[in-house]
Amino acid sequence: MQTHLKAQGISVTTQVAELDYSEFARRSLRTVLSTRGITYAQLAEKLSAMGHAETETSIAQKVRRGTFQFAFFILCMKAIGVASVSIDVPSADSSSEVHL
Repeated sequence: MQTHLKAQGISVTTQVAELDYSEFARRSLRTVLSTRGITYAQLAEKLSAMGHAETETSIAQKVRRGTFQFAFFILCMKAIGVASVSIDVPSADSSSEVHL
């Protein structure tokens, strides 16, 4: 993302690192599922058993977009038996690694 500043007739363009929070959310959920060996189909079964109607396709679409609610993330963690999660929130100067 570029920011244009104009002051006293001088135009300055600076590069501003834009954080992609949707990508961070998507990677965070995928990382947890991957490390636990849980597929979207298995997650759908676990969520359905808890009374939350989700299909493999609906989960895949939510994760692909990365725009799911945090409540959905917590529900997924409960479904796969994760008791606690520590998330390092990314900043403009941090690496793109996901630490969970």
